[in-house]
Amino acid sequence: MCADLTPERILNFVIPQLPDEPANVALLRHGFLGCSPLEPSVAVDLATLELYHRLRRRHPQLSIQTMTKTLCDLHRVTYHQCYRDQFSIAFDAYLNILRHIRSQVNEALGHDGVKAHEKCPCCTYTLKDEVKLVPSILVTQDGNNSSKRIASVGSVDEREFTSTYFLSRQDVDTFKDEVKHRQHATHHEPSDAGDNDEILSSCLKWKSSAPEQQKKALDIYEVTGMFTSACRHGFIIKACEMVRSGELAKYPLAIVDHILENFGEDVGLGYDVGCTFGEIVRNSPLLQKKAEDLRLRVCVNSFHGYAHNRLCQVQHHPLYLTGFGLEDLETMERVFSSTNASARIIRYATRYHWKQALDMQFSQWDMDKYQELSKFLLNNYRQALDIINKYSPIVTKMMQSLSINEDTIESWIAEEYQFLLNLKEEPEEKILACSYVQALNDRDIADRKWNQASETFRHTPITHDIDYSQVAKQTARIETARRTALQALLINVRAVGELEEKLGLAETWTEAHPDYISTMQYMRSHKFRRVIDNLQRLVVQRLFELSKANMAGTGYKLRVHIGKAIKTRSKAIQSALAEYNQLASSMEPPAPHLEWNDIVNYGFISEFELLKHAYSQHPEILSKPWTVPGNHEVAAKYFKILRAREEIVRLNVEVRRLRTAISDGDARLQSCISRLQISDPDLSAEMEEIRQDRLRVDSVHQVQLDCIKSLVGFSGQHGRGFHVNSDMDMYPDLTPIAEAEEMTRIQGEGNGNAEDDDIAADDELNDTMIRLSEYLENLALYSD
Repeated sequence: MCADLTPERILNFVIPQLPDEPANVALLRHGFLGCSPLEPSVAVDLATLELYHRLRRRHPQLSIQTMTKTLCDLHRVTYHQCYRDQFSIAFDAYLNILRHIRSQVNEALGHDGVKAHEKCPCCTYTLKDEVKLVPSILVTQDGNNSSKRIASVGSVDEREFTSTYFLSRQDVDTFKDEVKHRQHATHHEPSDAGDNDEILSSCLKWKSSAPEQQKKALDIYEVTGMFTSACRHGFIIKACEMVRSGELAKYPLAIVDHILENFGEDVGLGYDVGCTFGEIVRNSPLLQKKAEDLRLRVCVNSFHGYAHNRLCQVQHHPLYLTGFGLEDLETMERVFSSTNASARIIRYATRYHWKQALDMQFSQWDMDKYQELSKFLLNNYRQALDIINKYSPIVTKMMQSLSINEDTIESWIAEEYQFLLNLKEEPEEKILACSYVQALNDRDIADRKWNQASETFRHTPITHDIDYSQVAKQTARIETARRTALQALLINVRAVGELEEKLGLAETWTEAHPDYISTMQYMRSHKFRRVIDNLQRLVVQRLFELSKANMAGTGYKLRVHIGKAIKTRSKAIQSALAEYNQLASSMEPPAPHLEWNDIVNYGFISEFELLKHAYSQHPEILSKPWTVPGNHEVAAKYFKILRAREEIVRLNVEVRRLRTAISDGDARLQSCISRLQISDPDLSAEMEEIRQDRLRVDSVHQVQLDCIKSLVGFSGQHGRGFHVNSDMDMYPDLTPIAEAEEMTRIQGEGNGNAEDDDIAADDELNDTMIRLSEYLENLALYSD
């Protein structure tokens, strides 16, 4: 029996089979693939398998069961589980055939082995005489726990799926003991203000930076997610399974080891806990020397970086790092937004099918990223030029009004960094003094309660109508209150005495004592700092909840739960804001009054650190120019301009790399096709189909690259370059990348203008705009 997509058409016929010919070979000659290897009784049409293959790549939620039920509906057949199993077997075999063909193509092109990582031409196709980029490549990595797999499922299926995207568990476990000694030192070794453990202590609150023993996972899961890396253009570099654990350090360490081995010097790496991870790398026996020799640079992502403390930001945020351009390094959030779509159908999959599904999804993701390369470059070039044109007059005007230059603005960041670096923890004397003043206050309160209880005991009224039972109960209550008050007073007196002994005081402080007054002022500023810390914590939590609420693939119930949390958090922020404003006016000098709209944005988060120190312990810094809010904002614009100029330098290199890779890639394909036409005509035909698909995409790239070249402000080189490992006359006799007719047709359809895209016709853009509108609506909650 053979099934295809034609409604009400199930074929029952005999397939002619040549002598010694396997059954499935005979079926394949007629366009079918059997559901068993030796004696298949059921076969599926290849066109049906290819349709499901394409649908699955584009819509990962489409399960095999859904597809099988659809076929049953088309053929008016009652669905049974065996049909799903048969289709699954045939689909596995079909994918295996496709992978085998692809490996033959890669081998013929020389893309197997060492060249497998060179998927992104903009990052890796290095040219002769091009500007040296530092960092040479920008990559990012992160973990995701949506792609879980139940441990009890699929134990019978012992197949191992080999994927070029995944590191083996053995490679990952090489780094399993790299951080144990480091965590011990973090908890027990002393440090000073210059020690990185001290500097980054608040960053250790991130879940990814928590000690290894805290990163547990539910026992029902064998795979608790995956840790993945990608370049700035979105191409997947490597991934690894997270096995029965949270985001352990061995996963990013294994990924970084692979990146350093394949990409070499001057890699720029973004990670949401890049500050603490950089320390882990520098203290890793296996990676420390390699990372140092190859000059690995680790930073935090732009979005996540705003939630780190200010000292961490001026050291590790891309805005302040030379060479990182305008890249936000949040690529993994976009990758996971796509892979989360398949989480439902791989949760109960076998280990083989779990990895096969993600391998297929990664492969489609990379194909999509290649199609979007020229659009990425065009949009980034426009963005960089817009920033330069918009911000340059503002910064120039400010510098002229203040009679300063660019060096002055850069020195502000250096001064701020030095100030934050020199901040120390509260000295023990201050802590004891605060405890002493608090003990004095507690003693005075206890003394008043004792006197009140004693007065009540002495002046209890006596009546002629005596109820001895009632009087006894009343006397017992008064005596108990008097005894309790006395005990509390003695405890507080003893506490005052012990603290006076520790402080070495000759006399007890009174409210008029200078040290008492200064300590009270210090305690008030300390309370002010705690209020700011609480307000900052609530704002950061709210911003992350808003981003989570609008993630693609988040279920309805979870979105409702997060929405309730956002509303609750908004009320808590308003309460914390009111407490802040109440204390702000009592500070010396008075701290600025804050409104709701001032604090609920990412940029203001860094201002909390300044408020905390300027209006509590260090009021002297208010005279510094870098503390003035206006100057602070313009300084951010100045660094944005610097990064935009760097972005243009990088884009000029990447544009030329892409144009050259397109030309060389087509020449290489034509050469290979010509070589194989006689020795392997089937493979030659397959490669010709690949070339035609590539030509369609590359012709669009050529149009977009020409748009970049025509931009006002374009400063790159025109034309193609030459790969560092190629001769100038690589393939002189081959035809150009695309025929003139195709180029004319594409140009006639549009100019590659991103602003003219129809939002309603683009699912991804439409989904992004919906999430953006929901985000803005949520941001307005309780704003009044």
